[in-house]
Order: sequence, then C-alpha cells, then structure tokens
Amino acid sequence: MDPSLPGMDDAVPTPLAAPGPLAAPGPADAGFSTLFDFLPIGAYRSTPDGRMLRANAALVRLNGYDTEAELLQAVGDIATEWYVDAGRRSDFRHRLERRGMVLGFVSEVHRHRTRERCWISENAHVVRDAEGCVLYYEGTVEDITQRMQAQQALVRSEAQFRQIANQMPGMVYRIQIGPDGQRRYLFVSDGVRQLYGLTPEALMADASLLSRFRHPEDRHRLEAAVKNSIAKGQRGGAMFDEFRIVLDDGSEKWVHMASNTVDGSDGGVLRVGVMVDITERKQAEALRLERDRAELASQAKSQLLSRVSHELRTPLNAVLGFSQLMATDARVTPTHRDWALQIIASGRHLLGLVEDVLDLSSMHTGQLSLGLDTVALAPLVAETWRMVATGMPQPAVDFVDHAQAALQVRADPMRLKQVLANLLSNAVKYNRPGGQVAVSTRLEAGTVVLEVSDTGCGMDASQLARLFHPFDRLGAEHSRVEGRGLGLALSLQLVEAMGGDISVASAPGDGTTFTVRLPRAEAAGAAGAGGTVAAPVSPAAPR
Repeated sequence: MDPSLPGMDDAVPTPLAAPGPLAAPGPADAGFSTLFDFLPIGAYRSTPDGRMLRANAALVRLNGYDTEAELLQAVGDIATEWYVDAGRRSDFRHRLERRGMVLGFVSEVHRHRTRERCWISENAHVVRDAEGCVLYYEGTVEDITQRMQAQQALVRSEAQFRQIANQMPGMVYRIQIGPDGQRRYLFVSDGVRQLYGLTPEALMADASLLSRFRHPEDRHRLEAAVKNSIAKGQRGGAMFDEFRIVLDDGSEKWVHMASNTVDGSDGGVLRVGVMVDITERKQAEALRLERDRAELASQAKSQLLSRVSHELRTPLNAVLGFSQLMATDARVTPTHRDWALQIIASGRHLLGLVEDVLDLSSMHTGQLSLGLDTVALAPLVAETWRMVATGMPQPAVDFVDHAQAALQVRADPMRLKQVLANLLSNAVKYNRPGGQVAVSTRLEAGTVVLEVSDTGCGMDASQLARLFHPFDRLGAEHSRVEGRGLGLALSLQLVEAMGGDISVASAPGDGTTFTVRLPRAEAAGAAGAGGTVAAPVSPAAPR
C-alpha cells in the first residue's frame, strides 16, 4: 500500500497535543500534562533533526518500551530508525514547515524495539518561539495497522476479483441504480469489448450505451423484466433472460444475462450480473431442431413406404399367380401367352421394387435384423456369379475370380449375397460388350477387402456424388438398362450394418471398382458357415 494514497492526508485528524512547553509544568499546564500522559493514542515532541524530546505512555507502548526514558534514550534519529522509508521524514518535515501543520499523514514505521512493521497516522504542528524560529514539533500518532491491513486486503480482493472477472467469458458488471432511476456502472470487465465492441471505461461513463444494441423485438420485454426484478429487491430479485443484440456492423448475437440485487447504499439498488454470448449455442439448438424435424419427416416417410409396400405385395402376388396360370394354360393363344409373360416380367420387377423399399425402410427405422455368422467369401462369390450369369444378356462378359479361398468375414450370409449380387449385376449391365468383370479379395490390416471391377463406361465426379442416393439412376432411366435405383443405397446400408463400408473408384472410360470392407472372421468359425451362405436370394436392384 502506498502510504501517500490520495485522501490519506485529509483523514479526520486525531486531537493534537496542545502547543506550549511540556518540560517543568507549572500549575497552569498541570492539566495538560495529565492529558498528554493519558491520551489513548501516542503523543510526542521532537526536534526537526529527528531527536525525540517527549513521548507519552501510549507512544512508549507502541514502540515496545516500558518507560519514556527508555524510548528517549534508544531513539537517535527518527528518520532512519522509525520510518520504513526514511524519505517519509523529509516529506513530513516539508509539509509541516510549509503549512504549519500536517493532518492524517500515513506511513509505515517500525515498532522501535521489536522492528515489527506497523502503520500509523500522524497529526502534528510546528511550535515556534517569539521570533518565529522552529523550536520543535508536537503531534499525535495513531496505530492504524488493522485498518490498513483491512484496506490492503480489500484492494487485493478487488484486484483478484477484477482478474477473475476479466478471465471469465462474457461481461461481468456491477451497477448502481439510484432512487431517481439513474444507473451507473461501478465495475465492468474486459469481456464487454468482445461482446459489444465497447470499452469498460465508455460504459462506466455512460450507462445507457447498452440499450441501443438491444434488438427491437426484445427491447421492451427485457426492460420490463429488469424493472420487475429490481422492484423485488434482494428477495426474489434474481433475473435470468436471453435476448438478441444488434452490433454496429449489423450482425446479431444472442446474450444470456443473469443478475441479482445485493446490498445497496444511499437508498439505491446495487445489482451484480454477467452477460454471456450464447450465439453458438442458439445456432446449435436451431440446427438440432431442424435435424429432429428432418428425422421425424424421414421416419414418417419410411413408415409410409413400409405400409404402402406391405399393401402392394398382396395384390402383386395375386397378379403374378394368375399370370403364371394363364401363361401355362394350353388353351391360351400364343398372343395371350406373350401378354401374360409381359405381365409376369413387369410384376416381378414391381415386386423387387417393393422388396427393396421394404428393406430400405426397415434399415432406416432399425427394424431390419441381421444374423451375423462366419462366411467364406470364395464359395459365396462363385455361387452369386452363377446366379447372376443365368440371366446375363448376350453377348456375355468374361468373369475373372481372384477370391482367396481362406478368407472369411463376419456378416449376415443372405444379406452379403444380396449386396454382392447387386454389385455383380451392375458390373454386367453397365459393361461394354465382351467386357470383363473381376472379383478379388485380400486381407488388409485385419480387415477383409472385396473388390468388384468392371470395364464399363465409368462415372464422372457428379455421378459419383449421387451414387448411393435412393431412386437416382444417374441418367440410366433414359436407357434400355433396367433398374430401380435402390440397390446401391440398400447395399451401403447393409454393409454398414454389418460393421463394414463401401467405397467406389471410377472415371469416364476407365470402368468402375466397388470396394467392400468387412471385419475378418476367425478360422475356427468356418465349420458352421457352409450351409448358411447357400441360402438363395434374389439379386438386388441395379443402380
């Protein structure tokens, strides 16, 4: 603590010892001697050069001595032996001789005998002779150590508060509201710079600055809430609110304000609070709300597709059944038989679409169950290719099988066969005449990699970006290649549900390679896999 803090020399003075000689008191000043000796605070007389002439009992005790004689004998130079800062004696003399008296002169001194530090407040005046020459100084010394320690603690506490407040996100403040409603900020943290673009000094100079930032739609509601909170006082005066502000550059922010009333003064109200930028939180909440709405819409769509698909299967089965009876009836003419076969082909296409939609909606709603087992890839690849090749159009493509016999994966055998059938059928349909379809497998960092490659026309970047979107056939709907646009979307969902993933590499004119990665199965599980992978399944819809 700087002992020359502003206002210290203007403190209320302790009564000075009366001027006049103290040595050899006569009847006229006997009463004064009694007052000098029994003052509860220290009193002294000293020479300008720093020698102690008199000291009352309180000053003797303050310096750790038992008698006045001991103190006077021990003190040689007040400036160097008493003041912690010897320069304070020169400052004291300068003020005293210039003004004739000093009031509330605060210094840190040593208790002379113990050298313990303490704080004192001095009041003194100069005693001069008839010619105006300085005879000595007289004054009082009050021990204010406890008061100064409390003040220092308060200053340290305030400094710590400022340090903590300035490290907190947002703006911490203390505001005083007078009986006339006038508001004045007593403290504003540096967070106001980032929140509002203002300096703490500007806001403390003009408490109305923040009101101009409030969003027009929130201004009146917020002001009413603040007034209501102030009216409630310390009981029930806590306030929590969220509002928008518009900065000078036109950008908007969301602010959360929490404040409460504390002990005030002068009949006014003192409130402390914090304002925090919650713009990111509000934006995240809006995104979550949109996501939830989208998920609800997607679930509703999936449920609708599931219900419609279920309802379509029953009449489709009837259509297919009666069409097959007509096609095999000997009484039907060749023309009618051709018509029946077209009905059967279209019905099977529609039934496949229904089945794919059901599977896709079941994946989205989490209702599709998978039976994971150990699956040997080489037999599965061979069997799936035979199934795809049976319906292969002419001219046929060449098939190259590089599947390693020893590799096994952990998967649902029926669903994996469905995925592989879709990839192989696509590789055939979108290949060039006399082209090649190749399947290879390998082990890579504990994961089994299965690749299906073709020598077709390939795809560009825009097509690859839409490849796994349901019902998007990438323009093939205008060609003679049949398809439903659900196979790849469903294959992706199935592979991910089995703990794997699908990726694709393609370029126009360079063909396409689909890569499926699945968890490797331990060799011990191979014994039970053979009968499972043979389960028949219709090929998935081509892309």
